[in-house]
Order: sequence, then C-alpha cells, then structure tokens
Amino acid sequence: MLILHPQFQPSGLVISHKTFFALYPMVNRRLLRIKAFQTIYAFRTTERANYQLAFDTIADNFLPDLSLMIPKEAQMPKLEGLRKLAETHFEELFKKEVKEDQIPVEAKSAAKKALLLYNEAVKRDRQKLTTKMVEEVETIYEDYLKMLLLLVEITDIAVWDQQRRLVESEHQTARMGDNVVIKALRNLPAFELELIRHGIKWTDDDLNTIKKLFIEGILTDETFQAYLRASEHTFEEDLAIVVYILKNYVLKHHLVVAYFEEKGLNWQENKDVLKSLTTKTFKISAPEDLALQPLAMNWEEDKGYFIDLFDNALNNDATYEGMVMEQTKNWEADRLAMTDMLILKLGLAELINFSSIPTKVTINEFIEIAKNYSTPKSGQFVNGLLDVLSQKLTKEGVIRKSGRGLIDNK
Repeated sequence: MLILHPQFQPSGLVISHKTFFALYPMVNRRLLRIKAFQTIYAFRTTERANYQLAFDTIADNFLPDLSLMIPKEAQMPKLEGLRKLAETHFEELFKKEVKEDQIPVEAKSAAKKALLLYNEAVKRDRQKLTTKMVEEVETIYEDYLKMLLLLVEITDIAVWDQQRRLVESEHQTARMGDNVVIKALRNLPAFELELIRHGIKWTDDDLNTIKKLFIEGILTDETFQAYLRASEHTFEEDLAIVVYILKNYVLKHHLVVAYFEEKGLNWQENKDVLKSLTTKTFKISAPEDLALQPLAMNWEEDKGYFIDLFDNALNNDATYEGMVMEQTKNWEADRLAMTDMLILKLGLAELINFSSIPTKVTINEFIEIAKNYSTPKSGQFVNGLLDVLSQKLTKEGVIRKSGRGLIDNK
C-alpha cells in the first residue's frame, strides 16, 4: 500500500479554497466528495501513525529487565537483535510476504502482537472517521438552525436594548419585536420542534457576544436606523431588514464568523451552503410561506452515496493503485503526490461503482478537487489519467453506466 511504507513522506495538502457552492441551495455531492477525500486523507494519516506505534510496541517487548542481576548494558545486544528480527517479521506479516527463515519465538510473538494491535487501531479509527464525516455534514443543518435562532435572539436583544434605557432615545429598537417575519419564524412549529430535537440554543455567554454584535454593529447601522424611524412597516420592509441583517451580520460579521470557527466547524467549506439555506428560507412573498429548508433533497440517498464512495475507495485501495500505476509505469508510487493518488482512487471508485453518475461528471468533479486541494499541476494530471482510465475500463466492461449515467457518455 502506497502511503504505509515507513519511508514514505506525504506531500502536504495545498488548500486553495474557491467558492464551490454558491449555485447550490443545499448540501450537494461536490461537498460530499470533498469531505470523503478529506476523511480518507485523515485516515491515511492515522494509519501512518499506527504503523509507527507498532514499532514502539515491538520495542517495549525488548526493554532490559532491571530486576535481573545482569547489567542492562549486557542485556542490550541480545534484546536489540530480537527487536530487529521482530521488526523485520512485522514488515513481512504486514506485506503478507512471510519468509521461511526461522526466527526466535520472542521475536515472532512480538511481531504478531504488534500487527494485531495495528489492525485493531486501524479498524477503530476507520469507524470513528466514517461516523465523524457524516456528522460533520449533518452538523451543517444544526448550524443553519442556529443562524435562524440568532435572528430571533438579535430581535430579543433589540427589545431589551430599548427597555434598559432610562431616558427616551431616538432608537426605538423595540420596534424590531413587531417584525412579522421574525414573528412567523418564532412561531413556526417545525422550527421550534427542530430546535428541541437538535438541542440548539445560544448560551448566556453567547448572548453576551450577540449583545456586543447588536450594540457595536447593528444598532449603529444606517439601514437599521432608517428601519427603526418608521413606526409601522409593510411585510416587504420587515422582510428586507431581516435579509439585510442576515447577509451583513449573521453570515459575515467577524464576531459570528469567529464563533463558528472556534467551534471547530469547517466554516470555509460550509459557509456557502449555509448562506444558500438561510437566504432561501426568506425567499417568501408572505409570512405564512416561511418554511425550513432541508439539508438535501434526499439526504438518506446522498448519505448512502457518501459512505459507499468512502468505503469503496478504501476497500479497493490496492486494485485502484494498480490501475493508476499501470498508466504511470515510469513513475515510482511514492513520487506521486499523496493527494493526487487519493483523488484518483476516489475518482475510480465513483466511475466503477456508481453506474447512474455520468463519466464526464465524475471526471470534472475530481478535476476541481485536484485544482483546489492538491498541487498546481494536479488538475491537468488527474484529468488526463482519469480520462485514459475511464476509456480503458469502459472497453473492458469494468465501468458500466446505465440510466442517467449514460446521458453525457455518448
């Protein structure tokens, strides 16, 4: 396996994010491909760490016994020899290239124990990362709910701001409490239910940040002040101020951005989906039109695709690597950028296992991922290699498209 070789030094991810999701109102498969790629990268990183830990496990078996009357210096030559034999046998077991050479029982036992612990750790890490990558996507919906709730909290703070004043002020901030769009959101049964179901709330500490956002930002905004100067508002005016606050403060203000970034969210990748979800929520012509947006048109179907893509790429790792290396015979495997290899394997997994996705769609999607997450020349490299492989594997019957998968392949 390419990245598990102990001498392999992986090339780092080259993150050059571009806006992928501006045209998509919800979670889309491009985002899922990116997150599958990132998760496989993380998994391979943990594999390398577990591989190195296996050698530490072997070394622990051959530490000098300080309870003996023999000085540790005298014990070391034999122990070092056994350790090296165990390491060699571990590498043979790992590569499934066990030789017939006789080695001491202690060395053989230590190697088998290290391999067992390695396999258990890898299996455990894979399960954790699979769960985490799905949760990360589903968390986008929770962030969406939290952003909508932020609009309600801002409105409550606007009312509080006027009530706390001891003298009359030109800023009649309590008028925000009469906003019919916010009232419709607050009273939306589905919204209330989803907040409870997902445990969404802003804590007291969070509310202090929101107060700062309101007092230092929104309150001094000329557009907001102009809204407050009118004692009555039309539906269109109420909607316009909600959308204005959403776009300029909830989605952009540094205090809000810092909050989501500090929570460990993938803000740069998720923000455009969140923007689309929240903006689309308020594309209404009457208060009663207000409704929550779904995470995806069919999340269960997309989630199945997501997990299957990830699993197929890992389960057929050696096969896909062989396909790539057959087309790059003049290259050593460890000379290819790690990110390029992972992208190519994911591309092959989709080409081969998802018959309803057109070949051209798959190739174009992984070209974009290569351009933005690998080396400057990776887009062209991935394009050429996937194009050649797709034609070859289609002729061999390995890639078989059907239904929608045939649309762009004529």
